[in-house]
Amino acid sequence: MHALDTNPSAPDEQSVSTKPAIEIAFRPRTRRAFMTAVLIAQSGLLLGSVLLTDTWVQQNFQLPQQLVDRLFILELSTALSVLTLTAMVFFLASRRYKDVLEQTNQQLEDEVHRQVSNGLARRNALIHGLAKLADYRDTDTGDHLDRIGHYARVIATQLQPTHPIITDEWIDRLVLASSLHDIGKVGIPDNVLLKPGRLTDDERTIMEKHTLIGGETLLSIRNNFGADEFLDMGIEIALQHHEKYDGSGYPFQIAGEDISLAARIVAIADVYDALTTARVYKDAMSHDKAMSIIHEGKGSHFDPAIVDAFDQTQATFNQIRSQSQTTHKLDRIDIEQAARMFMDENNSLDTLKRAA
Repeated sequence: MHALDTNPSAPDEQSVSTKPAIEIAFRPRTRRAFMTAVLIAQSGLLLGSVLLTDTWVQQNFQLPQQLVDRLFILELSTALSVLTLTAMVFFLASRRYKDVLEQTNQQLEDEVHRQVSNGLARRNALIHGLAKLADYRDTDTGDHLDRIGHYARVIATQLQPTHPIITDEWIDRLVLASSLHDIGKVGIPDNVLLKPGRLTDDERTIMEKHTLIGGETLLSIRNNFGADEFLDMGIEIALQHHEKYDGSGYPFQIAGEDISLAARIVAIADVYDALTTARVYKDAMSHDKAMSIIHEGKGSHFDPAIVDAFDQTQATFNQIRSQSQTTHKLDRIDIEQAARMFMDENNSLDTLKRAA
């Protein structure tokens, strides 16, 4: 006599087991494997039924052998037709499934691309707006960043045939990233930033910190958003656009091609615009005088190859400068009009929403 198990907590293996009673030996993992398995199974069934039917006919009916052979051929042909039809249906269904799947995948890919592009566009617009806000502290208009972008595009396009790194996408990224070159000036006191005269040594030290402030600001954005080619270029430009080709610049005293190509391009664009634009502490310089100063800095302040590109495009520089100074001035009334248009538009939208 066996002892009874009096442990109430012992689980009943029959009741808790989730293992299937019958193991399936063949489990197709793909749609093609499943269809192949079905065709093989159907072939076996059809062939078996043909053979069984032929055997049954021969055993139960006294028919001429020629008629039996014809009947067998008819049965076999019917089986092959059914098999062929099944294969055709599977093939068309597979093609249809593939087309629908590819179309769905393309739609998803397009939607992801659109969402990413919209997100990047919003981020880039926000960063550019913040850079322009910082620029208003140092210039009479907000056009300085726009001109820097135009100048940088002109030089980069001129250098493109001899610099494989410069693609159309690289140039577009440079134009936007160039707007971040002086974003660190938001951290410079007004009595230094707007001083109408030569800076003292201490004031110059404070002013030079704007490169580090800008780089740190953009690095913090990068840490939140992750690695990004646009932000990486913006950080390089913010940190390095005051470095000099001979290593006498700041903040790191790096030289030559250790300075990023984007920063070397923006360096000339920034100096040219600073020389030819009036500020609260100086008058605008002529195009020819600015060219002369840039030529003096060839090989010391500026990359000689980029100075050569500047020489080849200097007429375009002068055209951009003159057009910006005469047709793109932003005065207070323009700002007020833009603000009123924005408020009127939003009031109209609110009215429509309430009516709906």
